[in-house]
Amino acid sequence: MLATLLLALVATAAGLHVGGIAAVPTPRHSTPCMKGKGTRGMPGKAMKGPPTGGTGVKQRLQKKDFEQRKEWQLVLEDQSELGEQVGATKAVSAGVTPQGQEYIWCLVRGKKVPEGEDPEVFAVDGSCRICQFPMLKAEVDAEVNTITCGCCGTKWSLRGRGEVIDFLPGSNPVQWVAKKANEAKGPKELGMLPTRVSKANRVYLRLPDGTLLNNVPEA
Repeated sequence: MLATLLLALVATAAGLHVGGIAAVPTPRHSTPCMKGKGTRGMPGKAMKGPPTGGTGVKQRLQKKDFEQRKEWQLVLEDQSELGEQVGATKAVSAGVTPQGQEYIWCLVRGKKVPEGEDPEVFAVDGSCRICQFPMLKAEVDAEVNTITCGCCGTKWSLRGRGEVIDFLPGSNPVQWVAKKANEAKGPKELGMLPTRVSKANRVYLRLPDGTLLNNVPEA
């Protein structure tokens, strides 16, 4: 009986010790907090969400930005130069690279709006991000706010950040060739700029902060 009890105690001790060290459950630590998450640790680069408070607040903020920032550049003296037809396009230059090359953008006429509201004008890349075909030849669906490259067929949203909706569909022979030549590039968001049509019908584009401006007439 005593021998059996001793064997049981030895077995229990062996189960609680490994190499002479007591087997104590390891506590689970919380996930470490990464400093600079979303900003890469760079001061002043924090991402900010869209303004809250509805359309009225957004319009007031845009007006304040328009009045205070120099990055708004005049691109058309009169919006009628774009054309009144929904989906009309026009190439304009706004901003220059450090090497002095002009950035080319494509203005797009959006859907008609009720009288008294600001006209709907979009500004997108001058050429397709995928196949480099001019966006002047793009197809615009103003009802669902999309724009489709006239060559490769890639479709983007005209809302938000220019997200890709349909990447290189290859629906016809031309699109099929464009797909084979460009599919390795992967989907790319369409470059877009904020726009504003003044009460005098002048059209302005909002360039990214610090962008060099073209030599344009004063507003």
